[in-house]
Amino acid sequence: MRTHHARAAKALDVQTEPGGEFWGAPVRTAAGAPAWLRLVSAPADKASGKLWDGALNAQHVFGDLDGHRPELLGVHDAFDDGTAYRAELSARADHPVLSDAPILQHDLRLPGSWWDDLTKARRCRQLLPTVSPYDSSTWTGRSPSSSASQPRP
Repeated sequence: MRTHHARAAKALDVQTEPGGEFWGAPVRTAAGAPAWLRLVSAPADKASGKLWDGALNAQHVFGDLDGHRPELLGVHDAFDDGTAYRAELSARADHPVLSDAPILQHDLRLPGSWWDDLTKARRCRQLLPTVSPYDSSTWTGRSPSSSASQPRP
């Protein structure tokens, strides 16, 4: 993965920054702007779906939501020995991270302006002609939670 990450950085004309890796790496664009380079891989015949196309589709549909969503700056696809690689170059978020874990461990005490911005983003999404897989009968039929004690999303 590191080799393909380096190749993607070169193809997208960015320079990696020193530091730790975590599902991607901090980079700088040719103009010196901070960015984030994420690399995913999958068997070539499985390179599709939300993991593969989600960021690109979201960029087309939402843009950067007036600065509240990191802009997708570029995508680079490569294939090697039956494996597909997709690199996504995004602007780095200039807002502080709210949580370093996927499950919140404490009250965030967010300001009222944060909730106002969230409301605006939700209104924007409601105006767009998108279909959520969670709203479809296909999802409910495939949901692992349909036979478990977990509630459906």
